[in-house]
Amino acid sequence: MIFDRRETAILLIGDFLILVASLWAALLLRNLAIPPFGYFEENLLPFLPMFLLSLAVFYIAGLYEKQTRPIRRVMGTRIAGAQAATVAIAAILFFVLPLSIAPKTILVLYLVVSVIAESVWRFYRMNREVREGKRESALLVGSGPAVLELHDEVNGSDWYRIRFIACVETKGFSKGEVFAAAASSIQAGARVIVVDTSDPAVAREMPALYELMTGGVIFLDFATQYEEIFDRVPLEHLDADVLLEFLPKHHTLYDTAKRMFDILLAMIGAVVAIPLVGIAALLLSFEGGAPFIFPERIGKNGRIIRLFKLRTMLFNDNGDPVLQKKNRVTALGRLLRKTRIDELPQLWNVFAGELSFIGPRPEFPKIAEVYEREVPQYRMRHLITPGLSGWAQIHDYDAPRGAADVARTNRKVSYDLYYLKHRSFGLDLAIAVKTIRALLSFSGT
Repeated sequence: MIFDRRETAILLIGDFLILVASLWAALLLRNLAIPPFGYFEENLLPFLPMFLLSLAVFYIAGLYEKQTRPIRRVMGTRIAGAQAATVAIAAILFFVLPLSIAPKTILVLYLVVSVIAESVWRFYRMNREVREGKRESALLVGSGPAVLELHDEVNGSDWYRIRFIACVETKGFSKGEVFAAAASSIQAGARVIVVDTSDPAVAREMPALYELMTGGVIFLDFATQYEEIFDRVPLEHLDADVLLEFLPKHHTLYDTAKRMFDILLAMIGAVVAIPLVGIAALLLSFEGGAPFIFPERIGKNGRIIRLFKLRTMLFNDNGDPVLQKKNRVTALGRLLRKTRIDELPQLWNVFAGELSFIGPRPEFPKIAEVYEREVPQYRMRHLITPGLSGWAQIHDYDAPRGAADVARTNRKVSYDLYYLKHRSFGLDLAIAVKTIRALLSFSGT
């Protein structure tokens, strides 16, 4: 099989050797001379705990799990996240704790070299695996549009280590038919089975299906594979009970640290924002009308909040479809939107805890009422604090604007709930970087 222990051992040994080699290269760059063995040994001993911690981070990030190897893009994201965590650990160990590493330049050079070397090594191994081995034959078991979407994506791209030789539609299946279809596909060469465990026909036969594991068959969860490939959740296959497992109580440390960062960044941002907002407010006053508006939105736990924004339209319509027809963006408002200056007063909402820098974008109350009736699990997005920018904003370029649009919002919410499940410092950092890139491109509307 492609997913074997030999490859895991190669990755583990290779990672360790590369970390050691990265230290040697850092010493070479620091002194612009080949480091003597004694000098290298002197620095190697303090770095050994760092090497072990790095390997532990790689393990936690899933870089040695055979189930993650079918998706090279996901592995790339995990490598970046693991390396970011390693950098953070290194900063704590060598810049905060009183360890005998001097000068600190060695650590900085080591981090730069190791991040580059590890990334090159991992992508080399993934590409080598693909070149040397055939795509693993797989069976997809489930029903619905999302199942077919996964099937078409995997079979239509060379990015994935698996290839579906069959897709079993379980709708209308009686007891025993799912197992029979799986057994038949295994005889035809399938070594991986992707199953939708939320499907009733599949759920009642899971004990029998797991017996196939004794023959070396790998089982992968459909929802997990879908999320890793599309960066969003399959709404129709998502149970509320699954989402409840990801309530904020399971992220106490993360939520506390994120709140502290929000306060700090809001205070820093205010230094730049106040002069710009002041000038914009003055110009809006000359244009006529109040410079600020306070539109209502849905906040955490469904609570109504009022955003603090610069006026960019003739008046605040609060998402009312009738009033929207009479409203329009002003010339100055168009400039404020393009530069995102109109959003700067919301730093106060962030400071007050009504918004976060990262989170699902808050919705108009009237429109939210429609979505709560029509969109599966829509209310779940209110479990966390809404944000100035979010996972859906950087991925879903066809997001609804203006009046309620159920079809587009289904897709948008699938991204919001993905963020709810997987929110972390690494994911927040990815959103922040892409948001900054959008700001610098002046792509606001």
